[in-house]
Amino acid sequence: MPHAEPPTSLWLRADDPRPGPRPAHTLEQLAEACVALADADGLRAVSMRRVAQELGTAAASLYRYVAGKDDLVALMVDRVAAEYRYPPLTGDVRTDVLALAEQARQLHRRHPWLSVAGTTTLGPHSMRYLDHMVGALAPTGLDATATMMGIALLSGWVTTFAAQEAAGLSAPTAGGGAEHITAMLAHGDYPHLAGLLASAGGNAGATPVDNDAAFRAGIEALLFGIAPHP
Repeated sequence: MPHAEPPTSLWLRADDPRPGPRPAHTLEQLAEACVALADADGLRAVSMRRVAQELGTAAASLYRYVAGKDDLVALMVDRVAAEYRYPPLTGDVRTDVLALAEQARQLHRRHPWLSVAGTTTLGPHSMRYLDHMVGALAPTGLDATATMMGIALLSGWVTTFAAQEAAGLSAPTAGGGAEHITAMLAHGDYPHLAGLLASAGGNAGATPVDNDAAFRAGIEALLFGIAPHP
């Protein structure tokens, strides 16, 4: 009789009893050590060897908990998701989604490596975030597919925006670097750009866009596309 494949999820595997000595550490302790390393030295600093050093154990012993670095990253992302706070939903989609998106932006600021972590494995804290976002979008009446797609789009905007902030980039100006664009217009045929700048009287990009305002505008634009009448 063929053996059943082990669960792919780290948290589901953790529920399976394993032979051998009782683990000396918890998944939470591993996650704390990983996050501390990444916060101090970046995601590349997280390795089985470095984490083992932080915990005062041998790297080989960590394989009783995780299969490798991918599992460590999943632990880290879920540990950071524990920092969310969930006030009662108001029923106003814009208010509830924006409140959670602003928290997500702050999490990325505290943990800059989060934008490049790239895990798709959801732990219990990440599941709670997803559950709250589903609740925030519930008044739109969207079906399951549209709801999950909307959450992916909103999360993608937060991640992209936060990555630009972490790189020291401010919100784009109205003209996206209008002085440079204006100079480049003389070196090619760009009728649509030329018309846009002409319609602005040559002042496109003169007033920088506030980062906070740009972040909220992006969330609101996405919400309009996800549910035009939330």
